[in-house]
Amino acid sequence: MLSFKKVMNEDEDFLFHLYVSTRQDEFTHLGWSEKELEALLRMQYEAQKASYRSQIPAANHQITVYEHVPIGRIITAISEQAVGLVDISLLPEYRGRGFGTVLLQQVQRQAAEQGLPVKLHVLNGNPAQRLYARCGFYVTEESAPYIAMQWDAVLETE
Repeated sequence: MLSFKKVMNEDEDFLFHLYVSTRQDEFTHLGWSEKELEALLRMQYEAQKASYRSQIPAANHQITVYEHVPIGRIITAISEQAVGLVDISLLPEYRGRGFGTVLLQQVQRQAAEQGLPVKLHVLNGNPAQRLYARCGFYVTEESAPYIAMQWDAVLETE
């Protein structure tokens, strides 16, 4: 069973490791040393954190836990218009095992209870697009390199 815990300062090492696991493959072709690659990824990770903090200060940051082991994170932002799925990440060994579907369904239930759609942006070509489509999300806008997607509780309950 999945559970959640609020992100705390002591989760920083896990969150960086998770970030690296989602981005590392993008840069392996550069032929950089491990130290150079880590410096680049650290800089990007810190930039992402600062961006989220400044653009979405009220976002809900949670660690996803399975059998007492942190396996990912989910960041949501609730407004009067929508539940925004800001980020959802799982460690590689937990991908493709249904955890992403369970996480999305929990966000969808929360949104449905409030009568709100769920909105997200995904990098074009990201395999998560298939997961979102399977869970009832549809494309609302394509603005390279991202695709905006939405799930409507009203459509799902009709």
